[in-house]
Amino acid sequence: MKKKKKKVIHHKNNNNDKRHKEKRKWWKKLLTLFIVMCSLGVFLVFGFFLYIVISTGEFDPNALANQDKTIIYDSKGNVIANLGMERRESIKYEDLPQVLIDAIIATEDSRFFQHNGVDAPRFAKASLGQLVGHSYAGGASTLTMQVVKNNLTDTKQTITRKFKDIYLSVFFMEKKYTKEEILEFYVNDSYLGGSAYGVEEASKYYFGKSVSDLSLPEAAIIAGLFQAPSSYNPYNYPENTAKRMKTVLKLMVKHGYIKQDEADIAGAIDISSLLAGHNEEVKYQGFIDYVVKEVEDKTGNDPNKVSMEIHTTLIPNIQDGLNKIFAGEGYNWVDDYVQAGVSVVDVKTGAISALGTGRNRNGQKLYSYATRAKRQPGSTAKPIFAYGPGFEYDNFSTYQLFVDEGWSYSDGSDIGNWDSGYKGLMTLKQALSISRNIPALKAFQYVQEDVGNAKIKEFVNNLGMNLDNVYESYSIGGLSEGVTTLQMASAYAAFANGGYYTEPYSVTSITYRSTGETTDFDIKKKQAMKDSSAYLITNCLEYAARHGFSGGTSGYGGTVAVKTGTSNYPDSVLKKHGLPSYAVNDLWSVAYTPEYSIALWYGYDEISNEHFNSAGAPKDNLMAAVMRHIPVTNEEFKVPNSVVAAQVEMGTWPAEAPSENTPNDLILTEYFTSGTEPDSVSQRFAKLPSVTNLKANSNGNTINLSWNYSEPEITQNDYLKKYFSQRVFGNSGGAMLNERLNYNNNTLGGLGFRIYLQTENGGINSIGFTDKKSFTYNPTTSGNLTFIVKAEYKNYSKNASDNVSVKATSNYKEDTSDNNNELTTNIESNVNAKVGNYIENEIIVKHEGKDVTDDCSLIYTIIESNGNTTNKSTKNISDSKEKIQSAINKLDAGTYKVKYKITYEGKTITKVKTINITN
Repeated sequence: MKKKKKKVIHHKNNNNDKRHKEKRKWWKKLLTLFIVMCSLGVFLVFGFFLYIVISTGEFDPNALANQDKTIIYDSKGNVIANLGMERRESIKYEDLPQVLIDAIIATEDSRFFQHNGVDAPRFAKASLGQLVGHSYAGGASTLTMQVVKNNLTDTKQTITRKFKDIYLSVFFMEKKYTKEEILEFYVNDSYLGGSAYGVEEASKYYFGKSVSDLSLPEAAIIAGLFQAPSSYNPYNYPENTAKRMKTVLKLMVKHGYIKQDEADIAGAIDISSLLAGHNEEVKYQGFIDYVVKEVEDKTGNDPNKVSMEIHTTLIPNIQDGLNKIFAGEGYNWVDDYVQAGVSVVDVKTGAISALGTGRNRNGQKLYSYATRAKRQPGSTAKPIFAYGPGFEYDNFSTYQLFVDEGWSYSDGSDIGNWDSGYKGLMTLKQALSISRNIPALKAFQYVQEDVGNAKIKEFVNNLGMNLDNVYESYSIGGLSEGVTTLQMASAYAAFANGGYYTEPYSVTSITYRSTGETTDFDIKKKQAMKDSSAYLITNCLEYAARHGFSGGTSGYGGTVAVKTGTSNYPDSVLKKHGLPSYAVNDLWSVAYTPEYSIALWYGYDEISNEHFNSAGAPKDNLMAAVMRHIPVTNEEFKVPNSVVAAQVEMGTWPAEAPSENTPNDLILTEYFTSGTEPDSVSQRFAKLPSVTNLKANSNGNTINLSWNYSEPEITQNDYLKKYFSQRVFGNSGGAMLNERLNYNNNTLGGLGFRIYLQTENGGINSIGFTDKKSFTYNPTTSGNLTFIVKAEYKNYSKNASDNVSVKATSNYKEDTSDNNNELTTNIESNVNAKVGNYIENEIIVKHEGKDVTDDCSLIYTIIESNGNTTNKSTKNISDSKEKIQSAINKLDAGTYKVKYKITYEGKTITKVKTINITN
């Protein structure tokens, strides 16, 4: 019998089969995914190109033809400029010199005559370079694409525009036109600096000759202008032009158009020797440049290429005034290097009324010191970054107290004032008007702690600052990115306009002349702050204009508010450039009236130990010249219903109203957001409490007075220490306490008690002052006397306490005995005189009828009403007249006695004169 074979199961082989099957499944999935992604990519690329074709629209050859001029009007509808093709002088390809054609091709598109509109290798290289982030990768536009961009698409840098350029270049331009015709379009429709459009006009503008007569270096200069016509303008930037020309010559050598020795000879030529000396001056050019840029930004169309009628906001009278000043009429510039920028904005509409774009601004699209130069604003930043947010978020008033003292930033860095000193306790209005740094930083820190940086940033960005962050240093103008005069004029305009900020604009509408279509531009206006905040800033800056910090506006004939600003050089910069310690950088005046806001910057382009600012006088004089061209209005800044004026007693915190006894020099009128004004009256000068338990004790020829008194808490040291520990007094609580004590003791004379003696007719005469609770009086008459004691300051009696009186009996007996009745004198018993006008008569003494005056000696005693005495002796009576007269004339109003004791040969006579001195 055969045995059955056992079935052997190979488990290991079965597992391998399963794994192979699973791998095949994953490969299939990956392959499927790859095919799907490729298909999706093809679909997306196809879709993108389909979008490009559809969105590009039909090719319009007419867009390449010359159009009618663009007309620009001022705010009154008067024509101020014409732009456009009529300013070009077109030239045919056959009239172009070969040297210029070679220079342009070598520089702008070396394979122009070989490609079909797109230089594929160059495009790939540029795209790859830009993808990996190489800043030197360059562009990929051919001359054909640049013609399309300038005439058929737009100048915005987008991917879709680039592919539209490619599409139109390859499928239309290169199909319809020859290379020579395309080059004609390129050289005739390009802006080449100044007012030159096209190479023919540029050749005449720079070299005074037709383009057909250009030499190699001249052709290289023209070719170099296509990249950046303003930056390489040989009239304005000859050094830049020379560098660019050498670059063009190098490229011509590289591509075989010229030899190296030709390039060397051409590159060594002095640029200025080639120029025709054309000095173009176009009225309102700086303003027109801004208008053109604004139209391009809002419409994507260049007014030089698209025919329009443009209505602007320019006010000729103001602009004419600025033009004269910048040309040196009505203002003497300190040197040929200093620059300035001015922006004038209508505060109600935000419209730009005039621009002073800089000195020696000849030509188009030049750098504008009014709208492009970003400079550190110095203290003109304080209303925007420090005090404005305080008014807006923390109910600051113009009275808000600050102590100008040693202080630091939150990180411990020191901060100082422009004069390296401190001025102690002051109000916000005072601190802002005299431009103290420490109070501004304190205000910023206070708001920062209370509501945070985000709210401050919101406030300043609502005024057109466009900042990503704000820092403590910004409170005093330390903005690293700087600001333009147009930004500052527009920001300050919101203070004059009830807190409404309007984005500045120069164009109100445009009409396309080819279609008649009109576009009216919307005014972007928003409420940047409460009207109360805006007015409170205005009130402070109006105060500054009237109190010594006018920034050149003092001669303006109407209402004006102003803030000045200066940015200093860091010590490291002073040392590096060898500048003196007093050298400063940017100088500012920002002012506004109820109609216009005016911002002025004054300074130098480059740091130099030969040209720098040392004081603000030249800038102030420039601002004064500008203000002479700002229309004067009788209108005043209106106080909104949200603001109230209230009297405040200086030094009170929280703010309190003055009492009826507050000294006039401590009473301020300040402005508050309604509902935050003082609701209590200061007790500092309230009527003092009266003395109690007044007693009088007679003892022979003296009367002793005594009383009790409780000093009010508000004058006591413990109360004042606690009072001056409040946060608002900073680190100077001790100094503030000493200042208050010094005021009380020196100015007011110290708290004490005035003693009066009642006269027979009910009046009272002061007989003394003491800081003790007792007083001794030596009467000069006998009988019943009434004494009155008041608590009061020695030099200030307005808040003296009520009268407290006591009666006493005087037993005074005057010693009038003479040891020889044979002596006689002419001394009077009673004399009346005015304070400081007492005249002592000549004293005559006789013995038995004989004049013995010159042989007598004299002891005189001046007895004051409080009993105090002054004894003087003289050997010669005639010497005593001037001494007695001088002593009496030093006394205040009151009743005094002079006791004369005269001696002659052992004989004595005594006389008493009563002197009533009145004011």
